[in-house]
Amino acid sequence: MNTATTADSERRRISAELHDSVGPNLAAVGLNLKFIEDKLTAQADGDLLQTLRDSQMLLAQTIAEIRELCGELRPARLEYAGLEAALADFAQQYRRRTGVETRLAVALTPAGDPPRRLDAALEWLLYRVIQEALTNSARHASAGCVVVDLQRVDDLLRLQIGDDGVGFDPDAIAHGSSPPGLGLLEMRERIEAAQGRFSISSRPGHGTHILATVPVAYAPAAAA
Repeated sequence: MNTATTADSERRRISAELHDSVGPNLAAVGLNLKFIEDKLTAQADGDLLQTLRDSQMLLAQTIAEIRELCGELRPARLEYAGLEAALADFAQQYRRRTGVETRLAVALTPAGDPPRRLDAALEWLLYRVIQEALTNSARHASAGCVVVDLQRVDDLLRLQIGDDGVGFDPDAIAHGSSPPGLGLLEMRERIEAAQGRFSISSRPGHGTHILATVPVAYAPAAAA
């Protein structure tokens, strides 16, 4: 099992734990606080009630953040609606969170063919590569625009991701002397594990461009 697959398993475990245990516990705390508020309203002083309501607000924010984190770790939209819908949701969230113009073009079936889903493992692999690439861009690129283009070309899926950010020296990344090396290595590992090809081009001041191709027929069972 490679490191990317191990990381995926851990993400799914954490997501399940947050959803199945932490989430319900926090919801129960919210009910308890509401019960306390109802009992105290007639007799508590203003400062106590304000503290209680502040606690309820913080709890609501925490629950919302955990739901968003679960969505990033294991997006239900991907499992139930497919890759294209999940990527549209992610692009919208990314745009809202970062303020970066995010352009997305996806065509997973040949022109004229009815829409159909890819193998679930391949959908997950591509989603994680795109998620990692955009996360890297947000952390390091200071970009104003990022473009994601995923197209089927004969028996291959061709993924291109580009931004207009600060760029970097790929040689420095290759030798481990500059970030974001770990994310790039993980993306390359995922693509090559699916018998695909991965390349990246960048230079300081001229943005970054990723090109990856993956066989449509390949289904890496370990990533499912």
